[in-house]
Amino acid sequence: MFSFVEFRRLVAEWRTRFERVQAVLQPPQWNEEDWRRFSQGVTLLVVDHGTSWVIDERSYWDLRWKLQTGGELIAQVEHLPNERTTLIVAQEGGFAEDVGSYTWLWSEFDPAGEFARDPYWVDGTWREALTMFLLPFQQQAGFYLQGQAQTPESLLLQEGAKPNPQAPAPQLTWQG
Repeated sequence: MFSFVEFRRLVAEWRTRFERVQAVLQPPQWNEEDWRRFSQGVTLLVVDHGTSWVIDERSYWDLRWKLQTGGELIAQVEHLPNERTTLIVAQEGGFAEDVGSYTWLWSEFDPAGEFARDPYWVDGTWREALTMFLLPFQQQAGFYLQGQAQTPESLLLQEGAKPNPQAPAPQLTWQG
């Protein structure tokens, strides 16, 4: 005997499966506003948890993760008070080993938190991995990241660089 309710359940299940496959094959595209909010969130994550140093009036932060496929995902922030804040997310090693590094995201903010220049981004699994760190209760991004990596000492030994483990967070008016 055929049940209409069972038929509707099967159709609903297959519709859900099809929507999931479609989302994987054609992921939703982020617009510039989405990338701005994401970039601001990653900037604050790096400032809160990264290694910091200063050169002259510029403050720098560096936060790294080992990648399961080899190499490191690096997020660096440069802050020049009352002028700009720059975020760069790049990969060293892995598929980029032959070229040195691969830039996934570059964005520069004015003091109000708006893009000061046209941002550059490449969509990829790195974005979902870092998004997991920005969402409450979602501190697992194991499908892409393997664990935290250390900032190389050479960054802290640049001419004029002063390690700043207690670096104050920049006065970013767009934090709230």
